Amino acid sequence: MDKIKVLWMNNGDESLWAFVTNSNLQKLNIVVCNTTKECKNKLHKDNWDAIIMNAEPKRMEGEIPQIQNLRDVYIDLLKICNSPIFVVTANESIKRIDKGLARNLTGNRFYELQKSSSQLYEDIKEEVENNENYQIRKEYEQIFDFCLSIDDSKTDVLLLKLLKNLRNNDFPNDPLVPANVRLILDQVMTYLSNIGILQDNTFNGSNLRECSIELGKKGDVVPYHIQRCFHLCVDVANNGNHQIPIGEEEYNYKKRIGNPLYVHKQIVNRKAPYLNRALVYDLLNILYWCSTL
Repeated sequence: MDKIKVLWMNNGDESLWAFVTNSNLQKLNIVVCNTTKECKNKLHKDNWDAIIMNAEPKRMEGEIPQIQNLRDVYIDLLKICNSPIFVVTANESIKRIDKGLARNLTGNRFYELQKSSSQLYEDIKEEVENNENYQIRKEYEQIFDFCLSIDDSKTDVLLLKLLKNLRNNDFPNDPLVPANVRLILDQVMTYLSNIGILQDNTFNGSNLRECSIELGKKGDVVPYHIQRCFHLCVDVANNGNHQIPIGEEEYNYKKRIGNPLYVHKQIVNRKAPYLNRALVYDLLNILYWCSTL
C-alpha cells in the first residue's frame, strides 16, 4: 500500500493524461475507466481509496459526455461507494454557473486541473488517510495484499466489511458473520488447491470440512496453530451458514433438514458474545499464514 488506490472515471478524454503525469499524481495508483457502467463494475469488484470522476461523464460507450450528466452520475456513485469522490475538469469552456453547481454538489471537491492538480493530490491524500477503510487496509496491509492477489475474488471486499463491522456494538450477535467467513474460506481453499498444498482433497466447492481435515495431516507444511484455526473456522462457519428461513418455524426447519442451527441460535440469542470475534481473528491468522507462502 505504498500508493493510494484511485479509480479515475474519465470519459475518453486523453488530454487529461497530461495531468496524471504530474509528479504528485504519480504517487497515486490510478486505474482508469471511461464510462459510468465500467466504473460501477469496478466498484462492485474491488475496494478503492478514492474516486476521481470527469465533470462531463458518459454513462456508456457511444454516449456524448456532457456536464448535464454530472448530478445523476455523482448521486448514483454515492449510493454504491464509501470512498470520497473528487470531480475534475480540464475543459476551460465549462460555464461558470455549471462550475458553481459542481462545487455545491460535491462539497467543494471540484477541481479545474489547469489550476489545481497539486491541490487535488493534497486533498485526496489528506482525506483518504483519515478514512476508516484506508486505515483498516493499512493496519492489515500484508493480509489485504494477499487477498488482492487471488484472481477473480471478492475476498478483500468481504474482509474489509468484516473488519469494519468488528468495531460495531452489534457485531457479536450478527448472524451473517459465519456466512461471510465461509465465503472467504472457500477462496482460501481454492488458493491452497491451486498452489498444490491440497492434493488428496482438492477443493470443489462442497468439501470444505474434508479439506480442513487434510490440512490437519500436513504438520510439515501447515503450522499446528493454523490447523486449529482452520478446524474452528470451518466447523463454526459451516454450521453458522445455516439460518432459519424467514416465516418458517424453527421446529419445522430443524425437522426438515436435521440441522440443529446451533451456531446461529447461540449468536442471535447472545449466548456466545465472543464467537464472531474469535472467528474473525482465527481467519486473520489463516490469511496471514497464506500471505507468507
